[in-house]
Amino acid sequence: MKSHYDDNIEYENDISSHWMITYSDMITIILCFFIIFFTFSAEEISALYTVKDSLMNKVNKLSDENIKLSNENTKLRKEKKSLSEELFNIKNVETDLNSSNEEFISFLRNNNLLKDVSISQKENELIIRFKNSILFDSGSAEITEKGYMVLDKIADKLKLIDNDFVVEGFTDNVPINTKQFPSNWELSSSRAINVVKFFINEKSIDENRISFSGWGERKPIASNTTEEGRAKNRRIEIRIIN
Repeated sequence: MKSHYDDNIEYENDISSHWMITYSDMITIILCFFIIFFTFSAEEISALYTVKDSLMNKVNKLSDENIKLSNENTKLRKEKKSLSEELFNIKNVETDLNSSNEEFISFLRNNNLLKDVSISQKENELIIRFKNSILFDSGSAEITEKGYMVLDKIADKLKLIDNDFVVEGFTDNVPINTKQFPSNWELSSSRAINVVKFFINEKSIDENRISFSGWGERKPIASNTTEEGRAKNRRIEIRIIN
């Protein structure tokens, strides 16, 4: 027969068992809560870091773009300034050439040289063109007396300007083959050289301002099929460089 004592022990054991189950459930719930809380917080932090990194990347890209745009703007301002200066210089060159052109024409007219000397303007050059007949005899590179008079007057004008210039010799296409001039190339070069020597030795023009070239029958300005055209091609040109 079960005693009252035994009933009490069974009752206490039953209460203890229920208490342990309740405590265990509470611990489990708390543990789950902390696990869920911890998991939720980690995801939130990860998401925040992701957002932060994304925003920082965008900020950095915007900063780089801003620097790039600033550099481009600086470059454009410099190019604009350079173009403005270049345009200003071009206008000055045009003004100088027009002024020089008018002065030379007036000079040639006053000295009765217009029929023998012509002036033209090409880009940044002023070209003074002499007929060979007033400077040289046919087949010769020696400057004639009249040629010295013309060059003397031109040299006085050239000494008043600071521009560099080139003396170029040209011939027609009629072949020449002498001991002194085996071809038109040598003839045209010798004529250009003698003009340069006159400017330097007789008129004291700075040799650093002058250069020369001989082209022979190359670069004709008229047809070589007529005497009139060949006469135009036989010439000396002074190119004043601005």
